[in-house]
Amino acid sequence: MQASIARCTQCGADEVHPGRVSSAFWHDERLVVVEDIPALTCRRCGEQFYDDATVLVLDLLRGDGFDESRVRTRLTVPVFSFAEAAARQAP
Repeated sequence: MQASIARCTQCGADEVHPGRVSSAFWHDERLVVVEDIPALTCRRCGEQFYDDATVLVLDLLRGDGFDESRVRTRLTVPVFSFAEAAARQAP
């Protein structure tokens, strides 16, 4: 992926560089993570930009329903309740 933008459209920094990122997506009731996504990333604010070819592949993954037969690894993540935390803070 070539740096197609000179400046970050989010913060205006000229610190946008190509690399690989991971991103989480909700699909129905499942949270899935996709690794090794080519992206341009701003080193100042962390904003990530994908080219059209990358977006197409991500759309195809989503359209396939993130097929279970293609799962590479699994993660366990903690889940927190905002409502419970807010209730503890209420007077």
